[in-house]
Amino acid sequence: MKPKLKFSRWIKWENRSKFINRRWPGVYMLAIINKNLEDKKPNFRDVVYIGMTNSHGGLISRWNQFDNSIHNKPGHSGGKTVFRDLGNYKNWKRKLFVCALPVKCNVFKDKRTPEDLIQMGWIAFLEYEALSKYKKLIGKEPKYNTK
Repeated sequence: MKPKLKFSRWIKWENRSKFINRRWPGVYMLAIINKNLEDKKPNFRDVVYIGMTNSHGGLISRWNQFDNSIHNKPGHSGGKTVFRDLGNYKNWKRKLFVCALPVKCNVFKDKRTPEDLIQMGWIAFLEYEALSKYKKLIGKEPKYNTK
């Protein structure tokens, strides 16, 4: 059964490692903003990037790749785009927040079941569903979704 497009509340970027389901794959959204979004429900109007991962390391691994890129290290194409626009994260005036929709499944090829493969497909679908809802509301795709 298709998971619902329901994201967690916003988390401060610095607290991303405390996200309880950080090891699962899933979809995530980022906000770069002057106001404090911590523990608030996500609103597409605050979103600047929507991404997903089906990697072994889960959401936290993808977020750490993004973090590397906003600190001018190799890692994440979206993070490189943000870095080109805003420079090094340590110099930002605005705050970075993340929210996520984890999907519990096993992504390891030698252990995943047919149902796990379906769940992995739903992750890709959910990313596009979020992008679609964003575009319907805002009229364009998120600023840093350039591909």
